[in-house]
Amino acid sequence: SSGINAEWPLRPGTFCSLAALHLMGTLETLPDENLAKIREWCLRRQVTGFNGRPNKPVDTCYSFWVGASLSMLNAKQYLNKECNFSFLMTTQDNYIGGFSKWPNQLPDALHSYFGLAGLLLATEDEALHPALNISMRAFRHLECLQS
Repeated sequence: SSGINAEWPLRPGTFCSLAALHLMGTLETLPDENLAKIREWCLRRQVTGFNGRPNKPVDTCYSFWVGASLSMLNAKQYLNKECNFSFLMTTQDNYIGGFSKWPNQLPDALHSYFGLAGLLLATEDEALHPALNISMRAFRHLECLQS
């Protein structure tokens, strides 16, 4: 068993499992049926923004958790980027800046970061390494240090 179940709630642990397999170069060795189920599970998390499990409200941070998971699963092209962008803009504070968990809430550092990371993942630009959650520039630098 791969240890990843498509029926699990998509929490950061699912992202971490996918990221670990991706970084080890073994994510693609999972059976196609399992990968398809995980992709489907992740894609079903999009309502406007993304939620972590069925019947839960969308939450800014899942734009990263789900977006990065779909990026590692080579399914980012199926995201409705416009809906996600629109949702994230409802959580942005126009006066002090930053993003909140939900609309009409106060922004916080965690949701501000993951909101920006989610926006970046939704672009065509591959500026963020989805498994490490660092810029591609930083990733390339790490690769140079290893060689």
